[in-house]
Parts: sequence; structure tokens; C-alpha cells
Amino acid sequence: MRLFAHYADPGRPAAAPVAGTRLFCFPYAGGGTQVFRTWQRHLDAGTQAVGVRLPGREQRFGEPALSSWPEALAELTEAFATQSEQGPYAFFGHSLGARLAYELSHVLAELGHRPPGLLVVSACRGPGRPPRWPDMHSMDRPTLAARLREMNGVPQEVLDNPKFMDLLEPTLRADLRIAETWQPSPGRLPLPIVALCGDGDDIDPYEDMTDWQHHTTKGFAIHTFTSGHFFLHDHERSVVRTIADHLRTITDPLRAGA
Repeated sequence: MRLFAHYADPGRPAAAPVAGTRLFCFPYAGGGTQVFRTWQRHLDAGTQAVGVRLPGREQRFGEPALSSWPEALAELTEAFATQSEQGPYAFFGHSLGARLAYELSHVLAELGHRPPGLLVVSACRGPGRPPRWPDMHSMDRPTLAARLREMNGVPQEVLDNPKFMDLLEPTLRADLRIAETWQPSPGRLPLPIVALCGDGDDIDPYEDMTDWQHHTTKGFAIHTFTSGHFFLHDHERSVVRTIADHLRTITDPLRAGA
């Protein structure tokens, strides 16, 4: 299925698509599965990183980007209803990806499917917190490009090239529209939540991410990294190893009950 991208660590045999614990990784607005292509090398041997490839990018470039929450959740729910029954799994999402992972976790639980054993939310304010910045999806291109430069989330060569921006902009704006029209589902999820944040992030700062503790019945932890909103690029190994530490509680009964 083109929705999923499986990765292999050059230093070890490729894992089977559903072997061990699967970590499904949801990208940020405008991002694709290439964000997670090197994560496998930092995970335990029994864990498989799986990128979630949304329409409008990579092998799905010719498909229109998702434009609404009902549309996004309908596609994801159909795919994960089956995936949820194929062994232990967890969700990681950065920014928009965290919102998608959170809402999908709610839907799966409400429909009676097995929810993920762990939700890792990265660079995303808690559901009870209002946004700190104006919406970006409706900005004109110069204003949007300037804000993206400040955030350091899009390569400069893309921002400086009108042809590249012509290709990126429709999908990016659609992603931002979904992120910025998020109406969080109420209630607590029956699974632990781990929050990751950058200590220099002015979009989703530490104090806004502590709100996630109010949306789980199974425990909460938060970790900070020395960087801004896109700390996952600056500290990839530390980020993935932190996730790996928490993933062990899914399959280790002694640690899970500690």
C-alpha cells in the first residue's frame, strides 16, 4: 500500500513489514516519509519504523492533498483498522503529524479497534491550548515564505526557487489548513503519551505541551531538546533513542507495570 513506507537499517537484515513492534511515523505539514528514512538504524532490532505517506507527495504526488479532517480520518481509519490487529504498534507524529496520530487514536478506540500502545507527540501544543501564532495557510506567498524561513522547516533552496515552491505550496497549504483547523477530540486516551519539544520552540513551547498529561489515563512523560520547532532534524539519534526507550514498555510486561 502506498500509504506506508518501510525502512531497513543497512547494518542489519530488513525487518518484515509487520515483524515486532511497528512505529508508525506521521510527518509534519509539507513533509513526507523521507523524514524518517534513517530512523531504523537507531531503533531496537525488534522495532520496525513505518512512514505514513499522505497524498500529494512522493509516490502519491499526483493525488490531491487531503483538505479536511473527515477526509483525512476516513483514509487513515480504513488503513489502520487492519494494521491495528497485526501486533503491537505505536504512533509518532510531529506537529501536524501529532494531531493526525492523536485523532486517529481516538477514532480507533471508539470503533473498538486496538489503539496504539504508545502515542508520541512532537512539537504540538496540547489539545487544551490555543495557538500562539496566526494561521499560515491563508498567508500570501512572500509572508508564508518568510515565516517558513524563521521556522527553518523548509530547505532554503526550495524557498528561493519559485518552481520548487510552485510544486510544494499546494500540498503545504492543504496540510497547514488541516493543522490550523484542528478541533481536538475531548477525553482521555487509554494509552500512555510521551511529548517531545524543543526548548527554543516559540510555536509549541514546553508549557503548552505539558497539557498532554490531561489526555491520557495511562501515564505521561515529556522530554526537551536543545533546538527550535524542528528539533527532530538536529537531534535525530537522541529523539529516536528516547522513543525507543518508551517503546520497550509495549512489549516488556515488567517495565510496563513499573
